[in-house]
Amino acid sequence: MNKLIRTGFLLATVCLFAANYGCVSSKKYNELLDKQTQCEATNRELEKSNQDCNANLNESTAAGKRLQGELDKAYTQLDTLRRNYLLTAADLAELQGEYAKMNKQYKSTVSGKDALAQELSLKESELADRENELADKERLLKEQAETLARLQGILDAQNNQMRELKEKISQALLGFQDKGLTVQTKNGKVYVSLDEKLLFSSGSWNVNPQGREAIYEIANVMAKNPDIHLMVEGHTDNVPLRGKGEVKDNWDLSTKRATSIVRLLLENKEVNPANISAAGRSEYSPLVPNDDAENRAKNRRTEIILTPNLDALFQIVEKQ
Repeated sequence: MNKLIRTGFLLATVCLFAANYGCVSSKKYNELLDKQTQCEATNRELEKSNQDCNANLNESTAAGKRLQGELDKAYTQLDTLRRNYLLTAADLAELQGEYAKMNKQYKSTVSGKDALAQELSLKESELADRENELADKERLLKEQAETLARLQGILDAQNNQMRELKEKISQALLGFQDKGLTVQTKNGKVYVSLDEKLLFSSGSWNVNPQGREAIYEIANVMAKNPDIHLMVEGHTDNVPLRGKGEVKDNWDLSTKRATSIVRLLLENKEVNPANISAAGRSEYSPLVPNDDAENRAKNRRTEIILTPNLDALFQIVEKQ
């Protein structure tokens, strides 16, 4: 565009110079006029082209400014996007850290949960075992309570039986109470104690008539109570026997006296021999110390011990 302007300007200058400084032919002049006209036309075209170029330049400049504005805006947006990206990246990194932490906690929680679940399962199994054990103990306790109740019932019945037996024997031997005979209950048994003077002469094992009457009364009571067991024990003092004969010592004397009583009891045919036993205790189970004549007389005695039948109790105990 600048080249066209310079060409038009040159032509115009030439034409002007020719008109002012020289005489030319009409032909040349006309040619010059034609050229001038052409130049003017060209100049107008050039001016128009210049105007168009200026318009295009202005438009391009405006467009460039707009584009620059858009570019600046784009850069601003890009900068904003970069800042946002950095913030987002930082947030993402933080979130990733939190996620990793939470994931670790989750895995730890899951692992802990599994451990707790396993421990809970063990506790539940242990609890079930304890409940079963408790149920077994409750059942055993109930059975023992029932057994104890049965035993207590039997004991109560036997104690009542022994109290009644004591009363019967006491009534049967009422006439001998002041003649060296006592009746008492001890440890669930009835003890009938007969002094030597009521039954025997000194050193003898033959029962005298008065003693026989007492033994027969006891036999009558035994006959009416076939479940009662009877033990006859002979006792002496600690004075050694003197002389020679069938009795060698206090052991021998206490045993012979016990068996003499048993034979008298068995004269009653209703007394069961299987329920009777005899024992000689010699001087080794004294009531009181053998330190004077009165105490030695107390120790020379025969004891008849009546015991209830304990078979029912033993059967219950053996089942336990």
